[in-house]
Order: sequence, then structure tokens, then C-alpha cells
Amino acid sequence: MAYLAVPFAVLLCFGGIFLLWVGITGITPQDLHVAGIWRILFGAFGAFLLAVGGWFGGEVARAITGQRPIRRSSERGELLISPRAVRELIAGLLQRELGIKRPRVEVSDESETLRVHIGLRLPLEEDLPGITERIRELVNTEVERRIGIPVSSVDIAVHGIVHRGTEGEQGGGGAEEGTVPS
Repeated sequence: MAYLAVPFAVLLCFGGIFLLWVGITGITPQDLHVAGIWRILFGAFGAFLLAVGGWFGGEVARAITGQRPIRRSSERGELLISPRAVRELIAGLLQRELGIKRPRVEVSDESETLRVHIGLRLPLEEDLPGITERIRELVNTEVERRIGIPVSSVDIAVHGIVHRGTEGEQGGGGAEEGTVPS
């Protein structure tokens, strides 16, 4: 389905480029002259279409390359599991078992195992070595137990500090919360 969106993203980008060009130069095919406020409107709408087309194209590319299901075959059949399902499982475990709010989880398939990247804000009361070891142990045991695929490594990036007592209030900045190591 995502492959059908590629021509639409390309069309948005080309439409944006054309309208931006018309807005900047005022020249259109067949000597249709665009002047005054219309040039500004064409240029602004062209820039908007170009930005939307670029964003949409990026989303489509991420959907095509990053959402391939994890495949495991056995004599009884084939298991296909979405990386999104594994990310949601891990995020739910971290929230429920360790009280970590809104962790960012990425999963990559490495032939027979999974590699997990977790970005989080460290609770103020926790010590870094202790909580990272608990995270690794929880992810390793629960992912293998629940979906049957072992985890080869769990990479953790701490992006800041969060106070457990005050939901939503965060201190000690750092990198943006939505970032995960690549």
C-alpha cells in the first residue's frame, strides 16, 4: 500500500516546485502572466506543497524501509511480526514494570535475534547502572518469553531527567525527547 503513495509524494513535490517557480518568476506556460498578489500566493502555496511533499515522501520511505515484518520460519509455519508490535510491547513493559514514562523504542532485526534501541528520560530517584541493568534484563527475558525471539543487545540513550512525583514536569534537558540513537 505504501508503494502506491510514492507517486503521490512525487506529484506533490513537482507541483510545489512548479508553483514556487511561477511565484518567483511570474512566468507560466502559454504566456499566461501572473502578477502582483497572485505571484506571492503561488509562491507560498508552492513552498507549502513542496514541504508537505517532502515530509510525506519521508514518511513513505520510513514506512517502506522500516516496517518490514520480522520473519521467523519453523516446520510448523512462518511467524510475521510487525516491528511496531515489538516496540509497543517493550514500551508497555517499561512503563508498567519500571514506571518509565514515554520511552522511545526502536527495533532492528539481525537474522536470528533482535537489537533494541531505547531512548528515555531517567527518573531522578534511579541510579543509572541499576536501572539500565533492570531494563536490559526485563527486555531480554520478556521479549524472548512473549514472542520467542532472543534479543542480542539493548542500547539505551538517556536524554534527560524526569521527576516521578510531578507528571509532565521535566528538568535537566539534553537532547530532544523524540530522538533515538541510530
